[in-house]
Amino acid sequence: MKAALFALLLVAPALCHAQPAERPVRRVEVDAGGGVFGGAGLGAGDANLRGNAQAQQPFRLFTAETRLARAPSVHLRAGVALTRRLGVEGGVTRSRPEIRTSLSADAESAAPLTSVEPVDQYIFDASLVLTLDGLGAGSRLVPFVAGGGGYVRQLHEGRTLIEHGQAYHAGGGLKYWLFTRTNGFVRSAGLRGDARVQLLRGGIAFEDRPRPHAAISGSVFVGF
Repeated sequence: MKAALFALLLVAPALCHAQPAERPVRRVEVDAGGGVFGGAGLGAGDANLRGNAQAQQPFRLFTAETRLARAPSVHLRAGVALTRRLGVEGGVTRSRPEIRTSLSADAESAAPLTSVEPVDQYIFDASLVLTLDGLGAGSRLVPFVAGGGGYVRQLHEGRTLIEHGQAYHAGGGLKYWLFTRTNGFVRSAGLRGDARVQLLRGGIAFEDRPRPHAAISGSVFVGF
């Protein structure tokens, strides 16, 4: 019995050192990274010429369809853990998608034409983040879900016109802790992957309805 107790005392420090420390609670966490912001349709319609007849049957000149194209994105976020599993975070995501307007079905049989205009897009948002500890593959790799909303700002026409709108999102991802510790200025660091559905309303659009955009990103996070 004494021999077994002595062996346990020798092995315990090694086991404690091999396992990552408990993740810090009520600490600030900052992450930065990049990804892809998906595209979505902005609306379509016909350019019609109305006649003088009483029936007023419109004559279609051409059809226009506008889309916000997929684009790379970068982001910066900061969060605070409220409990071991629940936290809040806020940040900004910047991308530079293109507005692509396709003109077709021309009345004079002209070839289809696509015009392109770049847009500077900023999304400022806040989220509630729930860490799903029980579903993780060990103590280092842990899934999470997140949801929230915020504000979208779009600049176009050479940054002379500004459009505003609302942004809502829901999604989740994985966090992988490279290390954690209980003292020091930097308490933890790791890698993070996110997949979200962004619903944008307002801004540059021709239809008053939410527009779904898929968004994926990867980042490095540091906890203090």
